[in-house]
Amino acid sequence: MKKSIATRSFLAAATFAAFQIFTHCSKKEDPMPRGIDAVFVGSSDNKLYALNSKTGAKLWEFATKGTVHSSPTLAIGMAIVGSSDQNIYAVDLKTGAKVWEFALDMGISSAPTVSGNTVYVGMGGTSNFTSKLYALDVVTGAKQWEFVADGISISSPTVVNGKVYVGGFNNLYALDAKKGTKLWEFGTGAGVDSSPSVVDGVVYVGSNDYNVYALDAETGAKKWNFSTGGEVSSSPTVSGGSLYIGSFDRKLYAVNSQTGAKIWEFRTDGPVLSSPSVSNGVVYVASNDHKMYAVDAKTGAKKWETWSTNRIQASPVVTDSLAYVGGIDGRFFAVDVQSGAKKWEFQTGGAVYSSAAVLSSSAKTYFSGVSGLQQ
Repeated sequence: MKKSIATRSFLAAATFAAFQIFTHCSKKEDPMPRGIDAVFVGSSDNKLYALNSKTGAKLWEFATKGTVHSSPTLAIGMAIVGSSDQNIYAVDLKTGAKVWEFALDMGISSAPTVSGNTVYVGMGGTSNFTSKLYALDVVTGAKQWEFVADGISISSPTVVNGKVYVGGFNNLYALDAKKGTKLWEFGTGAGVDSSPSVVDGVVYVGSNDYNVYALDAETGAKKWNFSTGGEVSSSPTVSGGSLYIGSFDRKLYAVNSQTGAKIWEFRTDGPVLSSPSVSNGVVYVASNDHKMYAVDAKTGAKKWETWSTNRIQASPVVTDSLAYVGGIDGRFFAVDVQSGAKKWEFQTGGAVYSSAAVLSSSAKTYFSGVSGLQQ
């Protein structure tokens, strides 16, 4: 059964996965302010929050006119985020003051991605049942190009080697990053809400047809697919030769990234829309069973679990000492990566589907994980 547009919108938490990890500008091109320990996260109360990452104290909030299910990305001293009010905003990291905004003709719940001097944002749903992907100047917000796809999608784009990879209504697209022209597309049996990961010339992506696919990044030719027992809105993370991904069948899977053979599975008590993050041999993932888990990356054995009061569909963001995630109860919290003990929590005014972005005082940035990297 196809999900309604309203139902699909909440899947942003599993697809946002801020997959701009590969696409950050160099330090020379992309200076980040030092001396700030902050975590940035959106909420259904129409706001983007900046919190002290060590204490949870609010630094500032930025109000939009719609829900902020989109996960923010950080670039050149700004937090960039989409809203259901059909705008994308660039906000000063230190003050929360708006730097620019760009009006779209669709609400945005996917995560923006920055590569070089361009921010890529989409997808969403327009009035004529299409999705669009925009390329904007990261400094000014001026439009460079737009790509129109049939149907509605909430996949977040990934940019690698001059190509943009993004999910569509029933397919995955590869576009020229400078021109926005389509290079190839790969059809799946259902919508692609998952955001693609690109590692060593291979694109990995989940589909609502219950499969995870590995495709040749240049041609779109299928290398393998792995079947789960449910829709795969979670986005894949590749680390140490393994691919980690969640499914509606209530499981987190580890799969050989070269062959697609299953290595292990870990069962939760609810659908796993969250995308896994991998750090120091541990996989962090959340579930609709109200829990976030830490699982041994090699064996699938549970190291710890921590509870929330409602479903968690956002993806954990992991630093050296803390993991951050929010839930449907509006609580955003930080836990110790070793024990799962809660360090602090911040109550927003709405559900948190957004995954966070973290900026450390040394100017390191952390996002939800792809390919085992968080910074």
